[in-house]
Amino acid sequence: MTGKHVGYFRLVEACSGPGCPVCACLEGESRRHLSALFYEHVTDVTTRRRFRDSWGLCNWHTWMIVDTRPSATGVAILYEDLLRVCHERLAAARERGSRDEPARDARPRGLLARVGSSLTRLVSRLRATGRGAASPRVECPLCAQLRLSEAHGLETVLQFAEDPEFARAYERSSGLCIPHLLGVMDRGADSPGLAPIVRQTLAKWQTLRSDLANFVAKHEYRSASPISAEEIRACERALHILAGARNLFGNDMRR
Repeated sequence: MTGKHVGYFRLVEACSGPGCPVCACLEGESRRHLSALFYEHVTDVTTRRRFRDSWGLCNWHTWMIVDTRPSATGVAILYEDLLRVCHERLAAARERGSRDEPARDARPRGLLARVGSSLTRLVSRLRATGRGAASPRVECPLCAQLRLSEAHGLETVLQFAEDPEFARAYERSSGLCIPHLLGVMDRGADSPGLAPIVRQTLAKWQTLRSDLANFVAKHEYRSASPISAEEIRACERALHILAGARNLFGNDMRR
């Protein structure tokens, strides 16, 4: 099969590691983008403007900086600039609101009420993302890139599902997590690659269920059977299959 690209080979390589291969590719891409951002793009005008418009990175990518350890100088430069912009925006909104507030109104009220609508508009902008919001905060730049990469990865799974090289790689993988299997199903209802991926994935889940059941059974006080390495890892494997890679899909607190 022709048309194999860098993303395909990264996906095949990820099949040799633990967890969902698509999750692994997205984590690897996040780390590469973080390193490039703080090593190569700190002085880029477009990058700085985009960083300000999003008020930095999302929570996941922000704390990934600590684990990835890119250029400390680059991090300091970008975040000093970002903190300066945030400080100026908030101070300006407070000052505008204070000027709009009638001087005679000395009743004790909350901060937002005292300074008028300027801070309220700022809060609304920070909380709003997407096309429906007025002047919304733009999406985390790394998340925006990953959204495209994720779609490309799922399409690659469907495109090469019947390719012998990929089929062998997927056979030795942990299989797709549920969020990414649903993504494949959503995109590939009419794709010939969907059936073999679903078939192989279901078989992997059945094996995992057996490992989990054996792990429980072997903890019964009458059992003398040793617990295998796969059974020991079964709980963590199940967490990954059900929820995807750690932090990749975020939480539901703000939905």
